[in-house]
Amino acid sequence: MKAGEVINGYTILEDFKVVGAGLSKWTFAQRGGREFFIKEFLSPTYPDEHAPGSEKTKAKKRARCARFEAHHRGIQKALAPISTYGGNLIVTLDFFRWGAKYYKVTEKVDAEGLGPKDIAAMDVRAQLVLLKTVAHSLKILHDLRIVHSDLKSSNLLVKRTELGYTTKLVDFDSSYVAGSPPPPEDIVGTINYYSPELLGYIQEEGVAPADLGLASDIFSLGLIYCEYLTGAMPPFEARFHEPAVAVRSGESLRVPRAGLDPAVADLVDRMLLADPRRRPTIGEVHATLMAVRPSGPTPGEGPTSAGLGPPSILRGKGVKTALKRSAAAARPAGSALLGKLAQRRAGRP
Repeated sequence: MKAGEVINGYTILEDFKVVGAGLSKWTFAQRGGREFFIKEFLSPTYPDEHAPGSEKTKAKKRARCARFEAHHRGIQKALAPISTYGGNLIVTLDFFRWGAKYYKVTEKVDAEGLGPKDIAAMDVRAQLVLLKTVAHSLKILHDLRIVHSDLKSSNLLVKRTELGYTTKLVDFDSSYVAGSPPPPEDIVGTINYYSPELLGYIQEEGVAPADLGLASDIFSLGLIYCEYLTGAMPPFEARFHEPAVAVRSGESLRVPRAGLDPAVADLVDRMLLADPRRRPTIGEVHATLMAVRPSGPTPGEGPTSAGLGPPSILRGKGVKTALKRSAAAARPAGSALLGKLAQRRAGRP
């Protein structure tokens, strides 16, 4: 699809661009005088009667497409109560198949392009506003018992308002009802922000679907908060490569406390606990932040430089390489957390 073409009533305004690791493409489109963000999924593709392959192969692909459609339409329906145009949760407004490809349409957000390092350089009051708006958005989601499951800094768009900055939570493609995640091989996400239980679920290391609840988002949000406050992930041994690997290998993550409000630092530390049952709920996170009264000047304009590059987006078999790398680093310490997954999947196409 190129600029000027029309799909399902949407006029494409720019050529599609590849997103992250190449799992989808996106652009902007116009319909009814309003501009939208539109994403084209590169997989799965629906095989019609003229598509190559045997009927058995095409039947399997159609079954996968049916699951894909059911998931997206199910999440869209679950999010319907909060599908207000102009809110801080940028949910799916339209989902459809056009030919062999699937498309998702959301509200267009004019974001500032600020990354974690930019936010870490802001005034503490401006930082606190962003922490609160993120928590408020996630609380709306968690009140519906929905896990976002792909929380990361690039899925929190920072937008300038008349009063300063706010955040917009986007990309609910991986969301699911708490305790009912998709099969491990269908997990789409960013390993940098995995919770330890999500990593264990993918590895099939004693984590049942029922164990993947709202607390998984809290861990990921704790990592984001650490980035917002310090400009970086919490420190851990480099040989583990990813925070979740470090935690499942026995490390405790702590936010560097220099210059931070003690109550905020304590909160982030609790969000990063290995045991999901000991982490605060999003309601507790929001209430704690609302009670913080920082001293200092009113926030100014803030930085406008470009943010950090996108983290590595991984999916199903795509997570294998990163996990094998982390497994090799973890074994010297006696951890075999990742070896089983690497061995089990090594022979898969």
